Amino acid sequence: MKLRSAIAATSLVAAGGIAFAMPANADLVTRCVGEGGAVTVPGDLVVPAGKACWLNGTTIEGNVRVMAGADLIVDGATFKGSVTVAENGYVDTSNTTIIKNVTADNAFGSYFYGSNLGGAVNAKSDEGSEYDGFVYAVDSKVTGRVNASVPGEVVVDGSQIGGALTGQGTRYLDVYNSSIDGKLMVADNEEGSVFCESEVYGDASYTGNSDTLQLGADGPLAPCSGTSYWGGNVDVSNNSGTVVVSNNIVRGNLSGTGNDPAPTGENNRVRGTVSGQFVDLKAPAAMRMAAPQDRKAELSGEVKERRADAQAEAKAAGKARL
Repeated sequence: MKLRSAIAATSLVAAGGIAFAMPANADLVTRCVGEGGAVTVPGDLVVPAGKACWLNGTTIEGNVRVMAGADLIVDGATFKGSVTVAENGYVDTSNTTIIKNVTADNAFGSYFYGSNLGGAVNAKSDEGSEYDGFVYAVDSKVTGRVNASVPGEVVVDGSQIGGALTGQGTRYLDVYNSSIDGKLMVADNEEGSVFCESEVYGDASYTGNSDTLQLGADGPLAPCSGTSYWGGNVDVSNNSGTVVVSNNIVRGNLSGTGNDPAPTGENNRVRGTVSGQFVDLKAPAAMRMAAPQDRKAELSGEVKERRADAQAEAKAAGKARL
């Protein structure tokens, strides 16, 4: 992904920053271009197309919209409504609370660090969209589901997902040191999936994925020394890459057919039945492991670059009028 700087200091007011606009329905809408501080915005907030807004300690009483090609960088804020992100838009939150849903359609991506999301996260990309639409949740809590059908990466690291986690047609979906209260579905992903030192309490399925599936195992994609827990049934079927399933506790059944090559693994405790290709599972061959950060390094670098560009240009635009 090629990052770009697309922020200019324009506004409805002569001095720049944030302006209030009163539409016909009498609801208060605030346009944000530039830097905003620890104040309360009484209605909705919009980041105009191609602009950047950097909020620090701000409270938004209404909903937030990030328009096409816009950037919203947020530190220590509270959003009492929902967040929607348009084509090539980007939202990046740190230590922030969002009460309702986050929806990103054909977006550049969504990154949440140390944040509390009271609703769901939904990300999708239309066929032919040039934007990857990644979803990154680090040290965060999502009360609802995370549902991603995008060609980009989905990473859940040190986080809690209160609903289901779904990755459909993504580049990869990786879960590290996290818990998922609902179901887990990973399907048709180009570069497979890692599930490491984590817990899922609903049923889990991995279907039609390419490349490598590392489920609980210590490698081949990343070191993973702890045990993973699966509270329901686990089915791994019709995948076309390496499948390694090791060091798991499965409360339900472990099943799978149609994987080519056949899965390998060891040290699994299954409370239910074991069937299909998981009967008499062979131990994996010696595995060459990448460093844990290698899988995420490319995306992390792009996130940092876009965040830094947006912050610098929002700062250059001047203080926002809130």
